[in-house]
Amino acid sequence: MRSVYITGKRAVETYLVDPGVKERVVCLYVTDPHHHRHFLSLAREAGIRSEVCSAQELSRYVGTHRGFALEVLRTFKEATLEDLCGQAQENALLVALDHLQDPHNVGAILRSADQFGALGVIIPERRAVKDAASISKSSSGADAFVPVVVETNLRRALLHVKKAGFWVYGADMEGQPVHEVDLSGRVCLVLGAEGKGLSRLLREEVDLLVAVPAHGHVDSFNVSVAAGILMYEVRRQQGWF
Repeated sequence: MRSVYITGKRAVETYLVDPGVKERVVCLYVTDPHHHRHFLSLAREAGIRSEVCSAQELSRYVGTHRGFALEVLRTFKEATLEDLCGQAQENALLVALDHLQDPHNVGAILRSADQFGALGVIIPERRAVKDAASISKSSSGADAFVPVVVETNLRRALLHVKKAGFWVYGADMEGQPVHEVDLSGRVCLVLGAEGKGLSRLLREEVDLLVAVPAHGHVDSFNVSVAAGILMYEVRRQQGWF
């Protein structure tokens, strides 16, 4: 299994502190034991191996860094669609990403999914973003907790969640204002790729297109910002707060 090197401060802290993910951690590397004694202390308390190395040695593995890195076997909390649908209660939230390419957007969406208690995030295998380290850093370690389902066919995945009782809503600027839509029950939000939006095939499968009302001077919200707003509205209507 290929290792991933995480260099985000909050993500590293998450992996060192939470007992549910420490089995994924291989080793903590630091270049200055005095400067990074906080990380070393957390690793020692968690029973995780640590090593001191030179900046040049660390650069061979992680490229740009700030003197520390955490080696993990994997970051995503992998799950199956069957498992997530089986766990769904009366009011549930799933998120599907239609070939997003920017790892920072994927990470930010995972962070929002964690905050709003989403069952999981569905991403397509083909052309899905592959930069696990950047995703983990952008998510502040939320990728360790939010189940991620990797599907070869996203259209087929949406058909599956529909059969499990989910209503599927696609985010689109031309959609119905989200606050006017009844979002109670089981909801799956579908977010399109940066710049391109939802693909034609997925547009054909969603039950309704929804939009975040706005009156600014630019075209639309960034996809990760829109995702967070939409997740909030779903949970607000579901009485989650």
